[in-house]
Amino acid sequence: MIVKRLWWLIAVALGVALLVGCTTMTPNECKVANWTEVGLRDGLAGEPLSVLNDRVRDCAEAKVAVDTPRYLQGRDQGLVSYCRLDNAVRVALDGKSYRGVCPVAVDGEFRRRFSVGREVYEARGDLRTLEARRTTLESRLRDAKTDEERRRIRDELTDLDRDMRRARDRLRDAEANLDRMRWR
Repeated sequence: MIVKRLWWLIAVALGVALLVGCTTMTPNECKVANWTEVGLRDGLAGEPLSVLNDRVRDCAEAKVAVDTPRYLQGRDQGLVSYCRLDNAVRVALDGKSYRGVCPVAVDGEFRRRFSVGREVYEARGDLRTLEARRTTLESRLRDAKTDEERRRIRDELTDLDRDMRRARDRLRDAEANLDRMRWR
């Protein structure tokens, strides 16, 4: 009964989160918005221009018109900072996506640097996942009741050790690529 209720609460919370996630601005936010600042924040976050369409839709429901020229002015200012090449790795290491918002002149290099940072981010995540799996298996090994169960878990741990060595190698290589890029 408690488990069923917990799952129901989780499902409701996720549903609310999804509904809230669909709205970019509340009616009150639309009414008091400084559109240059809203655009600046979106630019600094590397948001695509399609976010403006979402804001227009949300604010139209509140019967508020978006000041598009001011929004675009602010967004362009924000993108100047966002599209700095040294920001590409930071965006990737934070686990964020790059949505192709930088000018053509820097887009290729931004993507290359983002890709190098993303490889490090993913390698770190893979290693964390394997470490968590190891912790789980070690706990199961301590609680194992039969020799057969212990043997099977030890075999899994052996396989996992091999996977962890590969993951550490991948991370080391990715971090070395990142270091080389930083010194160019």
